[in-house]
Amino acid sequence: MKKRDSGAGTFPPHPARETAQQAAAILFRHVDGELNICLITTMTARRWSIPKGLIETGHTAAGTARKEAREEAGVHGRVVGGPVGYYGITKAGIRYTVAINLLQVEQIDAEWEEQDVRDRQWVTADVATTLLEGRPVAAVFRRGLQQIAT
Repeated sequence: MKKRDSGAGTFPPHPARETAQQAAAILFRHVDGELNICLITTMTARRWSIPKGLIETGHTAAGTARKEAREEAGVHGRVVGGPVGYYGITKAGIRYTVAINLLQVEQIDAEWEEQDVRDRQWVTADVATTLLEGRPVAAVFRRGLQQIAT
């Protein structure tokens, strides 16, 4: 995998008055030479997604991606490079910009903080792409997969 400039997780400027930044993680590992992706379900709609959360004051996108991966999916690892891209969503009148990071999984917990409210599943990259199709994250997810492959 090609390493990229770590970037510092900076965000592009936004014209909206009420904005917030979030960080997400594409969780990946290689098993017997095949790329596996870990997806989790959202808490309310139970749709497949990737871990993400609000970047707290004084924290970085990479640090938040690691934290959300641990809390929401029960996995630990290292963030590879800087954000692979950004996407925007609006929720409850607030515009969120989400920085997506690649996280290479090194450890999987049998039990984790949000296991009672989320499912976790390892799937192939093709299955993950299909499950995320039509979601705001889809285009950046595909870009992230291309970067893992290089």
